[in-house]
Amino acid sequence: MRRFALALFALPLLATACGGSKSNSQAPTSQDPAVAVKSAAQKTAAAGSEHIELVGRVVSAGQTVQISGSGGFDTKAHLGSLHATLSAGGLNGSLDEVSSGTTVYVKSDLLSAVIPSGKPWVKFDLTKLAKSQGLEASALLSEDPSQALTQLQSLSGVTKVGTEQLGGVATTHYRAAVDISKLPGGLQTGTGRYDVWVGGDGYVHRVRMTIASSGSRATVTTDFSGYGDKITVVVPPASQTFDGSGMKIPGLGG
Repeated sequence: MRRFALALFALPLLATACGGSKSNSQAPTSQDPAVAVKSAAQKTAAAGSEHIELVGRVVSAGQTVQISGSGGFDTKAHLGSLHATLSAGGLNGSLDEVSSGTTVYVKSDLLSAVIPSGKPWVKFDLTKLAKSQGLEASALLSEDPSQALTQLQSLSGVTKVGTEQLGGVATTHYRAAVDISKLPGGLQTGTGRYDVWVGGDGYVHRVRMTIASSGSRATVTTDFSGYGDKITVVVPPASQTFDGSGMKIPGLGG
């Protein structure tokens, strides 16, 4: 259970960045790296919605948590859904997540033993959860890509790594170190890095976030596509939800 909870909340705390994917055979024109990333993040955010594919790995205290999934997000309405599979030691399972503003609903066979029968979804009010853990609410805003896009627009010290093909699309790979004490996850020591791939269409196609702190290392890679597509999200009704406000969240002081 402790490993599962870590997997649920590791990705939000990483403040994973997002991007877009639209077909174009030309790499981005040469410009200042920081300007290129900022412009791409702004254009991506303006699209309003996206499909994501993510792969994450967290190593902490000798334990490894791996997670992979896909979903769709309406970044203007702050609505989204994600289906993922995870592995933590000998524990394997899947989860579904629905986010609506600062409320997140999680359903997983790994939680069935700790929630009432007939209520498959656990509901978390992230504003209350963040307050109880001494964090800002933005630290727990699930996989809402709008948070990460804002972070990309403030990167400094960006360098160009080179050009790469991603799924048949020409992109330019950029990199920047991150002061993790300024991220909304509450970390004070360690190192962080963003790798950002910008396509010739001016959208962000891939972001990889890497954080190392106090014997832990986490890496999340996010690919995006379907920008501007209509996203349909069904929020679980109250009759199917269990309030998870009192649940202790390992890794967040619980």
